[in-house]
Amino acid sequence: MSTQLDTGWRTIPVLVAEIPGRQAPEEFALLHGHVDGWHFGVGDNATGNATLLELARVFWRHRRRLARSLRIAWWSGHSHGRYAGSTWYADTHGIDLARHCVAQVNCDSPGCRWATTYNHLTAMSETVPLVDAVIRGTTGITPEPERPPRAGDYSFNGIGLSSYFMLSSTMSEEDRAARHYYAVGGCGGNIAWHTEDDLMDIADRDNLLRDMRVYAAAVLRTLNAPVHPLDWTRTAAEFRSTLDGYRQAAGPEFDFAPALTALDELDGTLAEFYAKAPARGSARTAAVKRFNAVQRRLGRFLIPVNYSRMPAFWHDPAVNVAPLPDLAPASALPRAAGRADQLGMLRAHLTRGQNRLVWTLQQAREAAGGS
Repeated sequence: MSTQLDTGWRTIPVLVAEIPGRQAPEEFALLHGHVDGWHFGVGDNATGNATLLELARVFWRHRRRLARSLRIAWWSGHSHGRYAGSTWYADTHGIDLARHCVAQVNCDSPGCRWATTYNHLTAMSETVPLVDAVIRGTTGITPEPERPPRAGDYSFNGIGLSSYFMLSSTMSEEDRAARHYYAVGGCGGNIAWHTEDDLMDIADRDNLLRDMRVYAAAVLRTLNAPVHPLDWTRTAAEFRSTLDGYRQAAGPEFDFAPALTALDELDGTLAEFYAKAPARGSARTAAVKRFNAVQRRLGRFLIPVNYSRMPAFWHDPAVNVAPLPDLAPASALPRAAGRADQLGMLRAHLTRGQNRLVWTLQQAREAAGGS
């Protein structure tokens, strides 16, 4: 086997459709997937492209009933450019995304055969109640959402966009084991993924319609709920769980008290913030718009510190990022016991990482408290 590497700058296609909302048209959800594929790529991602096209048709038909705008994007450069299309879009429209995007929703590999569960789709913590309610209400299936990895055109973590979905429905672990399939990253668990066998028999019409309805319902709630369907108390709870894990790993070698104190203070402010959520009004109501602006701003603080090592508007390499990544080296402290040089380096790193987290939590608290 031999390969030939071809590198260079080139123009690639990016298609974006915009469907304007009626009440707060400057606010929008970004629904997207990749148009390129391996070989024929039916399950990854022709089914996703069909879903986006159908949702564009349906939402355009009912555009007068949308409170906020919907952008639907088909990226190129997903695999051969490692998310080049979505990265370019994040760079080119970064300020607009930071100010106005409610959530980004990825559509990859829906509607494949034998896909009867939602056990490997992803959702950031603040979106889990929305995702759970939509999938159970639409399909009767209880999902098991996971933390999003640095994959799937999640090119917006450095901006701080709330995100849900990446992969869609998938076959159950029991079904996969019965078929003697190894794990793959698409096609609903079918091992035709990224091979010449990803053909029309991988798609399932009924499953595709079911998944289209899931996407439609989730996007519609994001667009039309007067108050953004985000729960930042769940994000704070995730932070606490992550910190507890790092604290147990570090033992007496590092003190996480400043971070835990800042998190306690944020918890109290968030409770007050949600207690004052507008009970009436629409997406255009002034009080609702102020409340939602704060919700989006909370994401700009809390998502990057949890999903990115880089400064705002920069991109991490497309490899996995640990929760609260600046504090992840705490897990290495036990291995450094008795080695003063390594302990010193790790403590310095963790001190800086804790400073970043505490400062972020304080800014988030000030944003929520000033609403």
